[in-house]
Amino acid sequence: MATYDVRLTAPGLYTAAGADPNALWETLVAGKDTRRPTEALAGPWPEGDTAFLVDDPDAATLGVHRRVLRTSEKQARMALYGARLALAGPAERGPVGGPGWGLYLGLPTVDEELLRFGALDRLHKAAGSPGEVAALYGREVPPFSGLSHLNSTAAAHISAVFGLTGAMAAYSPFSDAGLTALIDGALSVAEGENEAALVGAVSPKVHPLLFAQYEELGWNGAVPGEGAAFLVAERAGDAAGSGGSGGSVAGAGAPGARLAGYGRAFGAGAGDRTEAVVEAVHAALEAAGTDAGGIGWVLPDAAWSADAARAQSAALERVFAGTADRPAQFTGERATGVLGPAHPLAHTLLALHGLASGRRLAADGDAVREEALPVPRALVLACGARGQVCAVVLEGAGK
Repeated sequence: MATYDVRLTAPGLYTAAGADPNALWETLVAGKDTRRPTEALAGPWPEGDTAFLVDDPDAATLGVHRRVLRTSEKQARMALYGARLALAGPAERGPVGGPGWGLYLGLPTVDEELLRFGALDRLHKAAGSPGEVAALYGREVPPFSGLSHLNSTAAAHISAVFGLTGAMAAYSPFSDAGLTALIDGALSVAEGENEAALVGAVSPKVHPLLFAQYEELGWNGAVPGEGAAFLVAERAGDAAGSGGSGGSVAGAGAPGARLAGYGRAFGAGAGDRTEAVVEAVHAALEAAGTDAGGIGWVLPDAAWSADAARAQSAALERVFAGTADRPAQFTGERATGVLGPAHPLAHTLLALHGLASGRRLAADGDAVREEALPVPRALVLACGARGQVCAVVLEGAGK
């Protein structure tokens, strides 16, 4: 099978800090508070009255008919907006879409009840009267509720709006879904299955029922955030911009970083999760042709689970224990909140921004400082709440 050099380009990022990676970078350095009151939610968020919320994109922002809004959840609309942000640049350079363009998504679960419990009780009591049941459904069930609560609508809307009809896949629901989408999307281009692939991930919308889901997983008190992170994986140096499947690669040869190596592992319980993270990181380093000393920046996952956070910290201590100059470890959580599947992909976009500028961010107490990136490689991690681990090594285009 033919293989191609793949570049990661066209970042599209939508978070509480703004609508591009540069805005997030500057917000982190400036130390801006990007949280908003949670009074607009359908109930209080536990442990605090603020969260990292974003505006719900409207039809004009998304460039779609308003009927699309009736058949989608907020998280699907965030995903569509992230895709639009990422594809804006490629669309200016040439055609986007067709059978050569794939789509790879990391999606959360839906965190909203279909019916209020009171409505369910009334339906139960009216079960013997079909007419009363029909009337209750008409009053209690929002139009298109069944369709709008399907995560697959995110993939369907993006594919339909931009005409992406190549190979595609969606992964759900934990933080590893975003990096899995990145790995598989890049491989689909490297192996010639797609000529280009839109890769993205979206957070759950912040909702009181989200707390119930994460509390069961061992919530560690992290503040939730909303957002979407997208990029394009495309062949580098393909001047023709077209291949056998008939699609066209917009912006072929555009500058960007590359996925130099990746690793995946699984640790089912607290006892073996550290080993799983170490295994995934070592696999990514080996595939990238480097070692721990060849990494200039580490962006760990902002985990919801206390067990995952401890395992990740212990694993990174083991991996980098022998290096003379340990790379700075940094998370954008203070400006975005925890973004679920979108968080590691948002970190990927921060890493691409740093690799392009030769800079990195480092925590300095309550502040964030910008400093030179000593080695043009970054390590990004995702640690799923059920034990899934992904690690990727990103390398500057000049390497």
